[in-house]
Amino acid sequence: MNSRQRLSLPDIVAASPLEQGVSRCYVGAYGFEERSLGWTELQKPQGKVIERAFIFRYGHVKGRNKIRDLRENLGDIGAGHVEDVHYDVWTPHDIEDLYDSHLIGELSRFDEIIVDITAMTKFLILVSLVKLGVLGKTLRIVYTEAENYAPTIDDFEKSKEMMSVLARFPNRGFGSIMRARCLSSVRMQGQPVTVVAFTSFNEQLIRHMLGTISPHRLIMINGRPPRPEFRWREHATQEIHKKLVEDFASDNPVDKNGFLTNVTSSLDYRETVNKIEAIYNQIGLHERIMVTATGSKMQTVGLFIAKALHSDIHIEYPTPDSYFIRGMSKGVRKVHEVLVNSPSELLSRNEKF
Repeated sequence: MNSRQRLSLPDIVAASPLEQGVSRCYVGAYGFEERSLGWTELQKPQGKVIERAFIFRYGHVKGRNKIRDLRENLGDIGAGHVEDVHYDVWTPHDIEDLYDSHLIGELSRFDEIIVDITAMTKFLILVSLVKLGVLGKTLRIVYTEAENYAPTIDDFEKSKEMMSVLARFPNRGFGSIMRARCLSSVRMQGQPVTVVAFTSFNEQLIRHMLGTISPHRLIMINGRPPRPEFRWREHATQEIHKKLVEDFASDNPVDKNGFLTNVTSSLDYRETVNKIEAIYNQIGLHERIMVTATGSKMQTVGLFIAKALHSDIHIEYPTPDSYFIRGMSKGVRKVHEVLVNSPSELLSRNEKF
């Protein structure tokens, strides 16, 4: 794609109550946070706006999921049948086969698929969006923003000392690296590898990845919350990854205040798409790009779009066992949505000149 071309991407907008009369199916996951019910609560006054629902039910949960509440909401908005889909968060490798053998056939009957990513893991978000994208249906990607997020700034300050000690041990928290055929690429095997990684509150995610490969370069993308009261999180996630930024200083320029210039909104996925596009235009013809899906959920949506635009981008997700900061979000602030008519239509809008 011409680097001077401005990408034409769907807007991220406030979700609104839907109208009846369209054949729709809902795909989501049971969550334990209040916001996991956000989109269905918004639709309840409208009545029957969906026909069916498929809900991923985690085999290893972090809290008491709102299973009954979500099923009741889905029934209220028209789901005549709600099918639970087992998902083991530690060994989810069979989820791609499940899509191919069962879910794709069932979901292909509907004109529109609502994909509620609010309670989904990032690996599940990517596999779901990529697999559903091949159907050529309208994808309504919805995400409910919380009022408050964990950790608080006080929790973060208390955890910094522990994180600085554990950062010396790259293998601590070793879990597994999640891979899927639909997220992989064999292009340029044997060529120099550039790893593009998103910061988070767990530095071990990236260290785990670096322990399995020797990248030519590591490009870090920080996340910037859009709300001023959470701006400290951008500074915190960079501080957590300070040693990695220093080790790969030539790949990670900082501004006059010492903050990474590679930063994208943690909510507006379009910034992530454009940042990866810039990286691809710079090195994608000469080096293999491997991305770790370690950012926010909406940054992960951006990664899905980037993968749709460039099939040779390779995506993996490292999952260590240990997490230094625990907690949950609270409240419901806004429900957002991105309407993707189809990835093929998205590609046609962004073809090379």
